This record gives sequence, structure tokens and C-alpha cells, in this order.
Amino acid sequence: MSSLPPPNQTQSLIAGSLTKAWTIAVVITHLLISGALIALAISAHTVGKPTWWLASQTSGPLSILLIVPFLAPAAVIVTVVRASRFAALAGLLATAILAATSVVDVSRSPGIALGEAILAGCTALTTIAAIAGRRRSVVSGF
Repeated sequence: MSSLPPPNQTQSLIAGSLTKAWTIAVVITHLLISGALIALAISAHTVGKPTWWLASQTSGPLSILLIVPFLAPAAVIVTVVRASRFAALAGLLATAILAATSVVDVSRSPGIALGEAILAGCTALTTIAAIAGRRRSVVSGF
């Protein structure tokens, strides 16, 4: 006889995936990070110190660089919705992308680079927090 209660539906889901509440929290957080990136882009354009990814807004082949910083939160959102057990890996990759974007912008527009670095830190903290929201496997020992 096992002293554990019978597994319910949430326990039968894949171990390592995020719970529903944590999935919603991560998606909302990365949507807010995308909004903050838009605010940084508008600020950089208004101040007249465009970042490296905004400086190429011409209709040339480099205009694709405009979406580079937005790939990080978008990748996390898609990963969390599709296969949330890889949320930590996607968050780590997003943190690296935003941090690299920040480092490149330090010489051109240091204020915007600081904002990008703060958003990279927010992405890292969200990733660390999401690890706590993973489902655990229930092992009865029998």
C-alpha cells in the first residue's frame, strides 16, 4: 500500500514542463520585455542616438537587424507555449542575445545600452524563477 495520494491530472503531465500559472507568468513577462524594447527604440530614435540595430532602418538588406533584439523574447514565448520543458534553455539564449545587444551598444548609446542590460537581467531572473515553476515527477518508491 502506498501512502501517496493517487496522481491527479497535473501530476500525469511531463515532468520538467512549466505549470500553467508559470507559463502565463513567463509569457506576460516576455511580452513586457518586448514592450520595453519598443520603448527603448523610440527613446533612442527621439534622442538621436540610434542603436546598432536601429541604425540600419533603411530599406537595404540590413533592415532585418531591426528584429534581432525582439527575437529573444519571441523565442522564449514560442518555446514556453510549445515545449515548456526547454524554457530554461530558451531563457538562457534570450539573456545572451540581449546582453550581446547591450554590449555592442555601449559605445554608440550608453543609456540605451544600460536599458538593454537591465532587460537582459530581467530575462535572466525570469528564467531562474521559471525553474521553480517546473513540474516534478512523483515517485512512489514501489
